[in-house]
Amino acid sequence: MARRGRKSNPARADPGRRNKSWSEAEDAYLQDKWGVVSIQGIAKALGRTENAVLNRKNRLGLGAHLDAGAEITYHQLIVELYGAGQGSYTESRLIRNGIPVKWHKVNRCKFRVIDLEEFWKWAEEHKDLLDFSRLQPYALGPEPEWAKLKRKIDIDKKRKTKKNHNDPWTASEDAKLRRMIEKGTHTYTDIASELRKTEGAVKRRLLDLNITGRPIRRPNKAWTQDEVDKLLRMKEQGYDWMHMGQELGRSALAVRGKYERLQNPEYMKRYNRGKASSYKYVGLRDVTPDQIRENLTLADGSEFQDAPPIKTITS
Repeated sequence: MARRGRKSNPARADPGRRNKSWSEAEDAYLQDKWGVVSIQGIAKALGRTENAVLNRKNRLGLGAHLDAGAEITYHQLIVELYGAGQGSYTESRLIRNGIPVKWHKVNRCKFRVIDLEEFWKWAEEHKDLLDFSRLQPYALGPEPEWAKLKRKIDIDKKRKTKKNHNDPWTASEDAKLRRMIEKGTHTYTDIASELRKTEGAVKRRLLDLNITGRPIRRPNKAWTQDEVDKLLRMKEQGYDWMHMGQELGRSALAVRGKYERLQNPEYMKRYNRGKASSYKYVGLRDVTPDQIRENLTLADGSEFQDAPPIKTITS
């Protein structure tokens, strides 16, 4: 009785490639085509099994696969922006701020995806939440003109700070913070610059350490229209408060405070009248610089007319 031969498996790779390490060129091809070419197509092009391709993509941290289309996985987006191994805090922070992700289901797998066109629209209104210093040009397809400037801003910021402001505080930094506060001659800007932290981080650390002293305040200086124009322009371009403050010769906290007052021009008036609770305070991203300009224009050029006289009814 003739022995039946095994059927050949078309998905099986060349036996000569089995157990061979992946070359840099193969890794580059896999990363470039992942999510664009089907898994079967990648395996065929590389002469490897589909399982080998899937195992390799896990090692490279490429996330779930979507065939060609305008969507990528949310994980892929985070990897492109911040690199592999990013914690869940960054992902959840962007979701809390409305990044347009949705769930996608393939067989029994469920994962988040994002439409790139919708991402760019959202990103334009949330530049301050994003860091483009690691994002390679066109890694997310065609990109708007503002993204090029945002990348330059973030690269320059990283070059100047040379430190991640989210790094945990060390004992020596805490001790230095205490000494600078006790000296009583430093502003928030001075301390933040010396410790390579943001002014907001310094303010938070003072509270965490129960330090009652505070940095000295800079003398009050009225804002000019040119400064307001520059503030709005830099906010649109994606600068952070620290760099805006450096350009304007003010503290980062003063710059942020001014921007919030521009968004809420009636708040302080109502607060001083004891009616702050009746005012709905809007957040940093609820009013755009363009809307602020429009409000300022209306306030400057508005002409008020007296109410018509009340007609008296005679019997």
